[in-house]
Amino acid sequence: HRVVLVGETHHLREHRELIVELMRELHARGFRQLLFEWTQVADWLLADYVNYGGLEPEWAPPQSIGGAMITAIRDLNRTLPEDERIQVHAIDVTLQDYGGGESFLWSLGRLAQHLPDPGPLAAFPQGDYDTPESQTVLLEALQAELKAGRSGLVASWGQPWYDTVVEMVEVELDSVPIRAIRESNYDKSVRLREDAIKRLADSRLQDLSHGTLINYGSTHAQKERLRGTDIEWLGDYLVHKSQAADGSVIVLEVSAAHIVPVPGSGNPDSDLAASPENELLRVMNQTWPDQTVFLPLDDPLFSNGRIPMNFGKIYVGAPKRHYDVFILLPRAQRVP
Repeated sequence: HRVVLVGETHHLREHRELIVELMRELHARGFRQLLFEWTQVADWLLADYVNYGGLEPEWAPPQSIGGAMITAIRDLNRTLPEDERIQVHAIDVTLQDYGGGESFLWSLGRLAQHLPDPGPLAAFPQGDYDTPESQTVLLEALQAELKAGRSGLVASWGQPWYDTVVEMVEVELDSVPIRAIRESNYDKSVRLREDAIKRLADSRLQDLSHGTLINYGSTHAQKERLRGTDIEWLGDYLVHKSQAADGSVIVLEVSAAHIVPVPGSGNPDSDLAASPENELLRVMNQTWPDQTVFLPLDDPLFSNGRIPMNFGKIYVGAPKRHYDVFILLPRAQRVP
């Protein structure tokens, strides 16, 4: 498979350690790219960080999105020839959780300082950037300036920086309506977000001959709609429709038998002991209680049987339709 899509339970230290080890193994098999769930406006910062570019020496990815995981990839890159380094890309819109418009403005402003001539970025924004309406007007005006001045800006900035800025503006335009209706119409907001994620994933997979590891929330990773609404999730799209992925996708679901919360967070421990006796992950843990379990779902039982699965609540389905492999961690700790 050219694309390995991993569905995660968020904020588990052991999951992120697993991703680093998996990336090491896949690198030896020709994988050169890691895509993950974080705001795209930080993409140029991630690229600079993992390649030791030195543009922003004081910046490091925050622990909330897996800073230790990205730093481990950076350390691995230090040992590799430049043409074999792992490239890391964030493929998500900018939500309120990530700072809303403020993080976009910060990132665009920092990037402008590294360009020979900031061009139209120097005057952005002029006016109010506090409402969806004003954000859209300002972004569309900047988009028009970038398009009209393309040849001069490419000559000044270089094609890669021009493309970076254009994509940042496009993703922020996608993000504005998603943020605006996140409270009032959450279902539509999720649909718009998922469509933007699919476009970003395709753009990173397009015309690449090497392999790509994608780490995303397990709801996004499902091949069919076991959890959530009837939204077509990222996994469903990549497996069945994406021309860039070309059907060469395997989907891994990672869960934990026991999750230890952050001290003082008020969140309870999560434990499969509360599951029904025939629940799949509980049975896996009882069979192999002290080791990470890698369970391919290629037995007919998983295609045809209806099996309960615990993902915070119990879902009943045919696991093979939703994922290709279950990985069960015996114990995992949440990080802040």
